[in-house]
Amino acid sequence: KKAEAEKKRKAEAERKRKEAEKAKKAAEAKAQAERDESEAVSAFGAVAWAIKEQVEKNWSEPGDFSGLSVAFLVKVDRQGNVLSVKMTRSSGNARLDESAENAIFKASPLPFPGEARFYEYLKEFNFVFKPES
Repeated sequence: KKAEAEKKRKAEAERKRKEAEKAKKAAEAKAQAERDESEAVSAFGAVAWAIKEQVEKNWSEPGDFSGLSVAFLVKVDRQGNVLSVKMTRSSGNARLDESAENAIFKASPLPFPGEARFYEYLKEFNFVFKPES
């Protein structure tokens, strides 16, 4: 009986040790994912201005659209090639909305952080186009 009780105690201690190890690994993985996401956002921030400039360079629509803006959800591949553009908020002006969408596609490939580990966080992003006259 004593040997059996000792065996159970050891098995329980081993189970608890494995459980604690699993929890520790999960916490470390979560912390790493949070660091990666934070670094991805910083890296994207560094290229956001370049993306805006590149889209504006590819936009040419005569007219006064000052004060208007249109928002899109942009999906890109790992090289920054635009895969899709979905309008999430219209400017209220169909010409501006369409020309801004076309400019995003024409600006492809967009400047994009090169590190592969950032892609999961940045493969979709919101882009607001606001022409300044």
